[in-house]
Amino acid sequence: MPENLNIPDHKKLKAIYLVIVLHTMQIGVGIAGHPRVVFLEAGRDSFISIIIAAIALHIAIACIVYVLRSFDGQDLHGILGQFFGKWLGKLITFLFVIYFFLLFISVLVNYIEFVHAFIFPDMSSWFISLCLLSLVLYAVLGGVRVAVGACIVFFFGSAWMFGLLIEPITYIQYDNYLPMFEASPRELMSGALKTSYTIIGFELLWFLYPYLKDKNKVHRYSQLAMSLTILSVLFITFVSIGFYSNNQLEDKIWPLLSTIKIISFPMFERFDIVTVALWMIIILSNLILFCWMTSMGAKRVFGGKENYYMIIVCSLAFIAQYFFDSRYNVNFFTNYVGQAGAIFGFVFPILLVPFAMYYRRKGAKQHAKQS
Repeated sequence: MPENLNIPDHKKLKAIYLVIVLHTMQIGVGIAGHPRVVFLEAGRDSFISIIIAAIALHIAIACIVYVLRSFDGQDLHGILGQFFGKWLGKLITFLFVIYFFLLFISVLVNYIEFVHAFIFPDMSSWFISLCLLSLVLYAVLGGVRVAVGACIVFFFGSAWMFGLLIEPITYIQYDNYLPMFEASPRELMSGALKTSYTIIGFELLWFLYPYLKDKNKVHRYSQLAMSLTILSVLFITFVSIGFYSNNQLEDKIWPLLSTIKIISFPMFERFDIVTVALWMIIILSNLILFCWMTSMGAKRVFGGKENYYMIIVCSLAFIAQYFFDSRYNVNFFTNYVGQAGAIFGFVFPILLVPFAMYYRRKGAKQHAKQS
């Protein structure tokens, strides 16, 4: 049976930080192109697809917290070890490690595409990735408290960027929202599936849970973070659909970033360039925590020092970015990562619930016999 992690109190975090950390994990590269992706599937009924995805998201979080509460002080690896045994548990955890690493790469290569499209078309991808990965490695080597602290600072440093949508709101054409309720159930479900890449990242809870102090408040703050994310996605999608005509929205790869192009100041005629540069703050939060999740999972599977795995993860990511030399490759990769996210993020927690229920019932019977 896997041992509890027994994290010292001085290394633990307050559960309220989950509101910011989980929300930050979900708001990254995906939300920049989400309005177009979901519109291509569900059209003007995109908000229904987002609501369907929101329901699935809240259910997934409830399942994750239920499973985690069934085991005191265990993370995903420890839970899987008790459910499926040592070797099968390690195999499933290793699949999660690969999944987290793919998410890490997808965020990296998508932001490189942002830079090439809006700022420096001819800048070498290796230079951009080297700069980002150096900052990521610097943060994660400080441990989980430093990683989480950096994400919280980055959140407050970038929260003002939602105010950039105030001017585009004034250009909304409300006729663009009509007619509504024309999408078929299949199109709505397809739109919800496409939304999965935008809202994944909450899987962080599987490994962060042992590091939290007031675990009785984890569910409350996690659901609050999910609500904040869904409201953000709904708001950005609402503005994008109203701002662009149908044909325009279908042609915009990153509607959110393209919308900001209309903002200009005397000193910044193209404020979208500044936005993409500052978007790095948001991306760094994603990369830091995905790197920590990957290295933490690898440490749990193979043992050894976590710092070594962090260096390996960043080194492999630096090599991997060379294989994404076109927008088509990035899109193709991102789509498959999003599909994997639907399985690992939404389906897998539900599958674990019956095992957790059995474990709780078994523990209750043993307690009754002892008493």
